[in-house]
Amino acid sequence: MQQVFNQFSAASGLKANMGKSSIYFGGVTREERDKIVQELGLLEDELPFKYLGVPLSTKKLSLVQWKPVIEKIVERISAWTTKKLSY
Repeated sequence: MQQVFNQFSAASGLKANMGKSSIYFGGVTREERDKIVQELGLLEDELPFKYLGVPLSTKKLSLVQWKPVIEKIVERISAWTTKKLSY
């Protein structure tokens, strides 16, 4: 797996910050998880988590989980319409 990360970095010019990275598993045995975590040196984490303020999950999220995102969108649209529209 580390070799794949290295190949991706070489091809794209991008490099993952392993200190800020986590790994998420589904359908993988504990033994395999432990091997992968040890090999890559990543922290294992669980879903759901937020990426750029948006909750990410493998399951449908509830309205309660989406509420902060919806509120931010409404807030920004309200500010935009106040600045850009004249009555």
